Amino acid sequence: MSTNDKVEYIDIDVACDLLPYFDMISELFNECFGRKLDRQLWDWAYQNNPSGSAFVSLAISGGKVVGHYTSIPMPVESSTEKIDGYLTMTIMVSAAYRRYRLFQVLGERVFERINATNKPSAVFGFPNDNSAPGFRKRLGWIISEEYKIIELTQTTQKQCAALLEKQDFSSLFTLNLNEQALKNWRVNKPSQEWGINEGVGLKVFDGGSDLMYLAHPSLISSIEIKDKVNVILPIGELPEFSNMHVAFPYRFGYRLFNCEHINNPQFFVQMCMSDVF
Repeated sequence: MSTNDKVEYIDIDVACDLLPYFDMISELFNECFGRKLDRQLWDWAYQNNPSGSAFVSLAISGGKVVGHYTSIPMPVESSTEKIDGYLTMTIMVSAAYRRYRLFQVLGERVFERINATNKPSAVFGFPNDNSAPGFRKRLGWIISEEYKIIELTQTTQKQCAALLEKQDFSSLFTLNLNEQALKNWRVNKPSQEWGINEGVGLKVFDGGSDLMYLAHPSLISSIEIKDKVNVILPIGELPEFSNMHVAFPYRFGYRLFNCEHINNPQFFVQMCMSDVF
């Protein structure tokens, strides 16, 4: 980027105002991820979200979107409190602009507007190896490395149940899919098929399933395991879980706004809180 290149920043907080930028966002998505942006998936996240509009900040230069930072609404709650949750997803910066702090500038623009709502809020996500240092150092996220995707089997099911049941679920923040509109939206993500039966949400695939949702951690004991079941667990490096097969690490991070009254908040992290599953 030369000194003659001007970057314009655009903040969008109303879903319909984002529509004219889809083609430019799609072009940047193809550059960053090497594939076409699925319009149905984009509409699901940004246009049809029952929890409201996303906070989006764009960097535009030369008639193109060269930077994109967004957090879509995904409310989380404990047994005593509900807060505005926002899933950070699809962070993108064009290759020619990656040395110019757009990631930080755009993220801060989004966070300033979330903070300005004066509502207790949590921005969260699942940073990869490339983005985790930036989220931690430049955007002030708290990031945990203890979460892993493990393969739940009949042998390890009791261990996992014991781990989850030690936690005080009443104080844990998670996505509550007992709310019908939110449930219908989340289980009907394009190109996915899964449902919730008696508080357990399993997405079945060839050879196993993903544990997408538990209404309560204790329900993990009720899962009938025929093949492997993938689940997110905060097992860290605990030696008692060394017999579990870790499919891959899946770090979790967050930043809070207007939550001074919440002391050391904890999350019940589930696959349904991620845009990947």
